[in-house]
Amino acid sequence: MTIIKLYKHNFSYFIAMSMVIILFDLAILQSILYREHEQILTLGITLDFVVVLPLLLYFFIYRRLNKKIVSILPFVLVGYIAVVLLVPDPGQKTLEIVKYMLIPMELLFLSYGMYRIYQTIKNDKQHLSENSHPIETLRRSLEATFIPSKIASLFVHDVSIFYYAIFAWRKKPYIRDGSSAYSYHKNSSWLITVLMVSKIMLIEGIGAHLLLMQWSHPVAWILSIGNIYIMILLLADYRAMCLNPLLVTEHEIRIQYGLQMSLYLDRSYIESVSMIKYEKLSKSECKTSVIPLVVEPNVCIRLKDHVTVMGLFGKSKRVDHIYLFLDKPHEFQMECQEL
Repeated sequence: MTIIKLYKHNFSYFIAMSMVIILFDLAILQSILYREHEQILTLGITLDFVVVLPLLLYFFIYRRLNKKIVSILPFVLVGYIAVVLLVPDPGQKTLEIVKYMLIPMELLFLSYGMYRIYQTIKNDKQHLSENSHPIETLRRSLEATFIPSKIASLFVHDVSIFYYAIFAWRKKPYIRDGSSAYSYHKNSSWLITVLMVSKIMLIEGIGAHLLLMQWSHPVAWILSIGNIYIMILLLADYRAMCLNPLLVTEHEIRIQYGLQMSLYLDRSYIESVSMIKYEKLSKSECKTSVIPLVVEPNVCIRLKDHVTVMGLFGKSKRVDHIYLFLDKPHEFQMECQEL
C-alpha cells in the first residue's frame, strides 16, 4: 500500500509540474516577448518539451517502476511533435536544428529496442520450440525491454493481425503437452459473418471510393485503407480461432479466443463453469463481462474475483464473467467440474 500511495503522489507531482511548464510555455508563445526573442525562446520551449518533461516522467514515474532511462526516448519524439504543432511559423526554422539532432537519437533507440527483442527471443528459443506460442514470446520480449506495456500490447496486436492473416496458413493448432483442447470455430457462424462483411465492404468500398474521389482524394484513400485493414483483421481473427483452441490443464485454462480475448485463467479464480442459453446482458453486466463478437455464447465462466482480459487493439478490461462459444460445451463443462 505504501508503494501505491507513493506512486500516486509521484504521478500527481508529475502532472502538476508538467502543467505549470506547459502553461508557462504557452503564455510565452502568445506574448510580445516571444516575437522579440523568437530564436532563443523557441530553443527554450523545445528544451522543456523534449528534455525537461521526459526527465520529469522518468524521475517521478519510470524510475519508481525500475525502468531504464532510455524508456523515455519515445516521449522525446512526442514532445518534439507537440512543439512543432504549437510554435508559430517564425520559429519553425529554429526547430530544423532540433529535428536533425533527434533523428539519430530515435534511430539509436529503435536499433537498441530491436537488439533487445532479438536477444530476448534468442535466449527463449529453446522454450519457444517446446512450450510457447510465438505471439506470446513476442509479448514477453517487448515487456522485458523498455517499451511501455500499453504500447507493447498495441504493437503485439498489430503484429498478430499480419501473422495470422499472412504467415500462419501452414501452422498447426497450438496445443501444449498435458492439456485438453476445445475448438470454438467449427460450429459457429463467425466464418460466414467474416465472408459476408468482407464482401459488403469490398463491393460498397469500391463505390464509396469512386464517389469520394470526386470530392477528396485523401479521404477516399483513407476510407479504402480502413476497409482493407478491417477485412484483414476479420480474416486474422478467424485464423487465430482455428489455431488457438481453449486449453485446459490441471492448474489453469488458456483462453485465446481469436484476437478478441486473451488470458491465462488460474483454477483458483474460477467459481463455476456452466452451460447457458444466452440472454442479452444489462449495461452494468456488460461492464464486468467479456463476450465474443456476433456469436451467442453457450458457456459462462463465473469468477471469484476480477481478472484482466486482453482484447482487440491491446485494450485490457477487468471482468468477473467470461462468456464463450465452444463446439463441445458439455465436455468442457464436465472437465472443468472434475478439476
